[in-house]
Amino acid sequence: MTDSGGEIYDLGYRNYDGPRLGRSYAVRSLLTMSVRNTFGLGRGTMAKFLAFGLTLFAFIPAIAQLVIGAIVPVEDFTFVAPEELFGSIQVILVLFVAAMASELVGNDRRNNTLVLYFSRPIEKEDYVLAKIGALTVALLALTLLPQLLLFLGNWMGAGDGSTWIGDNWNDLFPIVAAALLVSGQLASCGILVAALVTKRAFALVSVLGGMLVSWIATEIVVDLTDAGGGSVPVVLLSPLHVARGATLVLFGAVPEVSPFGESGGDMTVGALNLPGTVWIVAIVAHIAIFAGFAVRKYQRSV
Repeated sequence: MTDSGGEIYDLGYRNYDGPRLGRSYAVRSLLTMSVRNTFGLGRGTMAKFLAFGLTLFAFIPAIAQLVIGAIVPVEDFTFVAPEELFGSIQVILVLFVAAMASELVGNDRRNNTLVLYFSRPIEKEDYVLAKIGALTVALLALTLLPQLLLFLGNWMGAGDGSTWIGDNWNDLFPIVAAALLVSGQLASCGILVAALVTKRAFALVSVLGGMLVSWIATEIVVDLTDAGGGSVPVVLLSPLHVARGATLVLFGAVPEVSPFGESGGDMTVGALNLPGTVWIVAIVAHIAIFAGFAVRKYQRSV
């Protein structure tokens, strides 16, 4: 009887002895990859078309202002003021958030890659904050870049560039601050809603519907209460109203409502007559609350 003994093969496996890049590198890599995915890089043609198409639409008001400014002196005509730009592209921003938030969260859930992420030196809160950060960075392409293009175009088109920049350089702070706050708020809200809905298609509809429906419902409440004190909590819960109020405050453009109920700008923000700090605190609170609930959702269910 032949004794068939076992054999040992040296397959050349060895422990990894390279640099351990750690948690911060993993988070940065996830953030970078998520930004690329947002714009469809490494994905199909339709994903690129949607992301870059919406981004191009966000530039239309700024481009229109520059074209008109080349014909009409910029001092004599303003197609869209800096504080009005976010309002003019509000629907585009919501569409972008709805589409991209559902992709950023839904793809990982559909492909069952969350377990792989969390097997690395990355915590669940790191994952959520990286996704929110990626969507915020992507949104800056729609909020900050058109504003900077508008600023530079108006500067170059002014008759006296030195005088114009001396009169308008203070606009740079509200331009950057408003873009960061609005982008962070919409991104955190979108990621939270997308994380709560299991199906990617449902997540898209939920983000889109939630923001627009809350806007419409808030406007109805304000109309029914004649912008009274009872409508203040409702308005401060609406992401789009808070974003609008914070933007107007940063640019110092909150309209004054006349005794006849007319205003030179946004009726709701002006009619409530709230201190400017309330709007800034509200949008920062939105970012913290949305991000906190999103982190809590992943800590409890993943």
